[in-house]
Amino acid sequence: MKKVIIILLFSRLISSAQDSIIKKFNYRFEVGSYFSINNKLPFWQASNQFGSIPTDMPAFLCRQSIKTQKDTLNKFFKFDYGFEAVTILGRSPRLLLPEGFVCTRIGNFEFYAGRRKEIFGIVDTLLSSGSASWSGNSLPLPKVQIGIPNYTKLFFKWLSVKGTFAHGWFGNQTFTKGHYLHQKSLFLRIGNPTSRVFLYGGLVHNVEWGGTPKNILPVGDNRLLNGKFPADWFVYGNVVLPLKSIWRSSSKYQTYNAFETTNHFGNQLGTIDAAAEFKVKRSKVILYRQFLFEDGQLFGLTNTDDGLYGISFTPKPESSFKRVVFEYLFTKNQGRYVAGIGRLLNMPDRHPNEESFLFNHQQYFDGWSYNRRTIGTPFLTPEENIRNENKLGNDNVFVNNNRIWAFYGAFLNQIGAISLSNRLSYSRNFGNTSLLGRVIKPVNQISYSINTIIPLRRLKADLNVNIAIDHGDLIKDNYGTFISIIKKW
Repeated sequence: MKKVIIILLFSRLISSAQDSIIKKFNYRFEVGSYFSINNKLPFWQASNQFGSIPTDMPAFLCRQSIKTQKDTLNKFFKFDYGFEAVTILGRSPRLLLPEGFVCTRIGNFEFYAGRRKEIFGIVDTLLSSGSASWSGNSLPLPKVQIGIPNYTKLFFKWLSVKGTFAHGWFGNQTFTKGHYLHQKSLFLRIGNPTSRVFLYGGLVHNVEWGGTPKNILPVGDNRLLNGKFPADWFVYGNVVLPLKSIWRSSSKYQTYNAFETTNHFGNQLGTIDAAAEFKVKRSKVILYRQFLFEDGQLFGLTNTDDGLYGISFTPKPESSFKRVVFEYLFTKNQGRYVAGIGRLLNMPDRHPNEESFLFNHQQYFDGWSYNRRTIGTPFLTPEENIRNENKLGNDNVFVNNNRIWAFYGAFLNQIGAISLSNRLSYSRNFGNTSLLGRVIKPVNQISYSINTIIPLRRLKADLNVNIAIDHGDLIKDNYGTFISIIKKW
């Protein structure tokens, strides 16, 4: 009898230990396949997937991820980790690691190292077409980051702050190797915890800097310093705080090449964000605006009309519609003219005849991309993704189509246990007339996708079905499907 009791107690102890271990993390397994009529992914199947997608169809995908489920220590000191591996089999087999990080939180602060899926900027992160400068469209960059991840009280009960400061590595890209990422963000929120109205404002600042060009530039080219792009502590200071008035008086400033002293060190891109959140009974509305900046034109009110406009509506919980989002993206200014607010205030053009070549750069020919995918909004289409008749034919241009306006709508609804999300976009695309002096005839593009998640109760899993369609003159007409089974523990 004693042996039986001991065995039962031992079995119970093992079971409890297993339950305890399982409760420490979430494990997700997904297996599925892609198919399309032109062997490429449709726009809304490829966009904002953190780069973990196949390049050619048909393809088979296996995704596995593990993340901490709850704090492993106490409330003040927390340790988190995450790992995701994606195996793609088909014409172009690939093994991708969209996530692999460790994170330590001490009080309100956190420090993490590795790759982590992130979106920077004030948008509806569930249904948005993509935050303008950092949308989750490309594979995450490896970096180290310190920050305050959640809004934390600053001085007053009605004022909260959150922000990040990071250093990352681009690694080996098509045209440049060994260059770095500098990234910082700062957001303020006005409103008491119980307020029905919150006001938000913030900044996202990204810079790629340093590194060595892989393409051959002419001897004496003013974009180089001893065969490389400048990278030292003085340059880093200019990258972190890109204010010429502070650094220009230094004798060291004049020792750098004319390209940097005339413009700025590195390829700088970011947004200034503003938003308002309203709570009406049990519904919520968020209005947001992202102002794009690249080389200082925004602060002269030159291109304040460039950027993302959005509204997100979350109705009452019992409604079948769970969320609705509408957005408008405009990037046609880019310093070509003074925006409406500047003209209204009768402000002079501080950057006459200076165009920003949005998402492209004259040093970093890879533009604002990582592993050949746009880091920011997916609407700014890479040269390689558009129809041949609309290409510039310039290998040094990454984003051919960077002058656009686009309307976008998305909604999430629930019918019983079945979840459906729809995305529809219509864009007018004007190419990039700044480069090569070639005017591209404006073309229209419509893209749509519907994603359905159906519970499979017997398997304790979910069936995921995605259908997407492209029609227009920017990219090739396409129809594609993605079907997968998702199991969670």
